[in-house]
Amino acid sequence: MNGGRKRYHNHDLVLTVLSLAVVIGVWELLVDLLSIPRWILPPPKDIITELYRSAGYLWQHGLVTLGEILAGFVLAIGVGMFLGIIIAFSPLLEKTLYKLLVISQSIPKIAIAPMLVIWLGLGLLSKIAMAFLMCFFPIVVGMVSGLQSTSRELLDLAHVLGANWLQSFLKIRFPAALPFLFSGLKVSASMAVVGAVISEFVNAERGLGYSLLVTTSQLNGPLTFAVVVILAAFGIGLFSLVAWLEKAICPWAKSAGTEDRTEV
Repeated sequence: MNGGRKRYHNHDLVLTVLSLAVVIGVWELLVDLLSIPRWILPPPKDIITELYRSAGYLWQHGLVTLGEILAGFVLAIGVGMFLGIIIAFSPLLEKTLYKLLVISQSIPKIAIAPMLVIWLGLGLLSKIAMAFLMCFFPIVVGMVSGLQSTSRELLDLAHVLGANWLQSFLKIRFPAALPFLFSGLKVSASMAVVGAVISEFVNAERGLGYSLLVTTSQLNGPLTFAVVVILAAFGIGLFSLVAWLEKAICPWAKSAGTEDRTEV
């Protein structure tokens, strides 16, 4: 079984690498054949060169954005889990607070960004708040869904065996909710990057979002795409970290389809 799983993952990795190589090759070829201006769509080799040449610039601004992303994401985890827990165990809050949170998601977040600057100032706090607002809702939904989907039979058995509320929560409800929670965290991982960039679009003098505005105004295509590559790396890296933690903390959270393929 382990050997089959390892072969499956190796095969998946090879397909991913090959697909990426094909996309890059076609991209490079089309830019050359169609003579597309570099400021509109630079070839991959120019982007790679710019990543190396502007490494110091990208590092300086990337650290600022990464700090905003991580701060907003961690804050969203804490607040989202707390709200999810109290909503799951309170029918009143589920009918009131949860509904309000759902309604709030219809508001375009970019419309809130200027108000956050007014409320929280021009500094780091408004940018962290935007990253938080972008990614905390999927965490709340995952926490609520997971806690409310716990097997009633298991809870009844725990009650018969004399377990109190806290023991049932720690031993049954919370472990059962972890796969749902991690699903929300995976969605939030990319949304935190979007939130940080949006906030820097509105007001910033540092960060990769600010760099995008500057480089596009200068028609510097290679550097613009280099910034996008760094932002994509942040999103992929944070998603991969969450996926790794999911495997480490709740390895039982496997879909039946995945389990069947790994046994081949």
